[in-house]
Amino acid sequence: MLHRDNNPEIPNPDCWQFIGGQTEGNETYEETARREIKEETNLEISELIPIGEIIDKNLLEYFLYYVELSDEELKNIKLGNEGQELKFFSVDEMKNLKMSVGVRIYYDSYRAGMKKLLEEKVVDKNALGFNKDGKCYLGFL
Repeated sequence: MLHRDNNPEIPNPDCWQFIGGQTEGNETYEETARREIKEETNLEISELIPIGEIIDKNLLEYFLYYVELSDEELKNIKLGNEGQELKFFSVDEMKNLKMSVGVRIYYDSYRAGMKKLLEEKVVDKNALGFNKDGKCYLGFL
């Protein structure tokens, strides 16, 4: 996870979030993910495993990918040009983090699915909040 900069002029300052961000121009979700991973971790990822599209209550759209890092990638990960620090957490450790709003809502809603993915390497899209069309409507309850 990325610990965001402590700058009151940015959304969710000093909070933890998943690596990622908004699309720029005509980027695809995959191009966005690859660019954001490069910017925030200095890694060029070979494989992104698509999970699905998240639509929040403000109708902002995101796409969730799963990335399994090789030993070589783990050695080369370093903080890019955004954020204060990068750190790996277990799903249980994440519970006490100060997270950005959307990440907190997602974590609280789909913690069991995240645990299954990260600990058992099982992509259970239903447990991760995605319907049969591959969409997760976050915060609409």
